[in-house]
Amino acid sequence: MKKFLISLVVVLAAIVGGSAVTPGTTAQAAKTKFTHLKATPKKMRGTWYHKDAKRGMFKIVIKKHSFNYKYDDQNSLIKKLDVTKDYQKGKLALYGFDSKTAPSGGTVLFNYTKKINGKKRHVLVELPQGAGINPNVFTKTKPKRTYTVSQKVLNKRPDSITQ
Repeated sequence: MKKFLISLVVVLAAIVGGSAVTPGTTAQAAKTKFTHLKATPKKMRGTWYHKDAKRGMFKIVIKKHSFNYKYDDQNSLIKKLDVTKDYQKGKLALYGFDSKTAPSGGTVLFNYTKKINGKKRHVLVELPQGAGINPNVFTKTKPKRTYTVSQKVLNKRPDSITQ
C-alpha cells in the first residue's frame, strides 16, 4: 500500500510540476508580439543606401505598399508587400518585408541610431543571412564608406517564436 501511495504522489507531483512549468513558457512566448502591418512604418520609408567595399552600392526604395531592392543591374521589386513586425519589450523591433503573392524569404530590417561623421543618424540595418556576418547599414545619403553595426546589437533581437 505504501508503494502505491508513494507512486501516486510522484505521479501527481509530476503532473502538477509539469503544468506549473507550461504556463511560464507560454507567458514568455506571449511577450513576443508578431503582427502583420497594413503599411510600411513612415520612419522606414524613403530611399536608403549601403556601400559595400567589394560589391558596390546598394539602394533600397521603400514606399507605403512597395519595396524595391537595387544592386547594379539586379532589381527586386515587391508591389504587393507583406510587412511583419516582431517585437519584444526591451529588444529591437524587427520588420520583415516579403511578397504577399510569392513569399521568398524577403528582407528583415530594423531601425537603429548610429554615430556617422560625429552625428547621431537614423539608419536601417539589414539582418544578416548568416552567423558571424556584420549587418549592413543603410543611410539616407550615399555613403563614402561601408558602415556596419557590431554583433552585440544583434543580441537585442526578440526571442524567436513559432507561429
